[in-house]
Amino acid sequence: MGTEGTVQTVRVKKSARPWSGFFLGLVLGIAIAVVLQQAGVWPVDRLLLFGSAGLFALIGIIISGAGRERVGAFSSVVPLVLAVALIGFGATGLGSINENGQLNGGCTVEAASDIDSTVVTDTSSQEPFQVDPDGGLSWVATSPGPITNHFWEIYVDVGGFPVNVASNDEVEPNTAGDTEKSGEVTDLSAYIQEVSDTSGLELDGVFEVGGSIDGEGGACDGFGFVELIAEPLSTLISQIAAGVGLLALIGLLALAFNRTREAAVMPDQVPVEDTTGAVGAARAVEVDETGPTAAGGGAHIRPDDGDAEDLPVPPDEGRSGEQEET
Repeated sequence: MGTEGTVQTVRVKKSARPWSGFFLGLVLGIAIAVVLQQAGVWPVDRLLLFGSAGLFALIGIIISGAGRERVGAFSSVVPLVLAVALIGFGATGLGSINENGQLNGGCTVEAASDIDSTVVTDTSSQEPFQVDPDGGLSWVATSPGPITNHFWEIYVDVGGFPVNVASNDEVEPNTAGDTEKSGEVTDLSAYIQEVSDTSGLELDGVFEVGGSIDGEGGACDGFGFVELIAEPLSTLISQIAAGVGLLALIGLLALAFNRTREAAVMPDQVPVEDTTGAVGAARAVEVDETGPTAAGGGAHIRPDDGDAEDLPVPPDEGRSGEQEET
């Protein structure tokens, strides 16, 4: 006679999720770069933006695969290649770690704020020119000779790419032949808000700011480092970045600590008489958390929505239930 089987619970590995790890790490790296920039720690240059994004993407891939079943070559290799490529591109910015501001073409620029004063060539990412966003600013720019009928622009560097924040649409004649231009803003808050609205960038923290002038009689270009001082996480963009980064971190931790699943196996004993008259085991049924399901072949474990591959199934023995006469 048959005997009722008992349910046995086992734990099996889930499949690796490299794409999930890649995107979660990528988001976390970008969020960290934005928070550091807004806090005035470092500008969002090529090294910080792409290096941080690629590094945390690589960490995410490793976390999402540790202790899990391997997946196909495409899903395993492509995210890894992308992460390494981001790190490699970010590493091209290593040479600018100790870089000072530069001016080319013989021009000079001096600036003073309510809390600091400098010349462009003395600034660096580690020692930027500090400006109070609610204070004032004055500057003096000179050229070696008159530059007439010229165009000019000012940009902010984001990840190694210039983002234009101000420029002239029509040529400026400079009919007086001036070689010096100065300006003063007593309250920067309105100007900063205008530039933020125009560029889509919230101007707080440390930036690499550059500019150029080109016309008849000469051309100059250069860049320097400016910090608009602000309390950490005091701006909307830094708060959003911190929140998104926290969610990405939680997602990575979930991948790290949820690597297996529980499955149940219940053997269903069916009597089958062999050539010697002995009774042997005939087949088994697979079960999930809701109950047993008839299965051809040997006992195996039901995967959860493709999360893990079926375990090997032993050959069928006595499937038909027919008895062989001797």
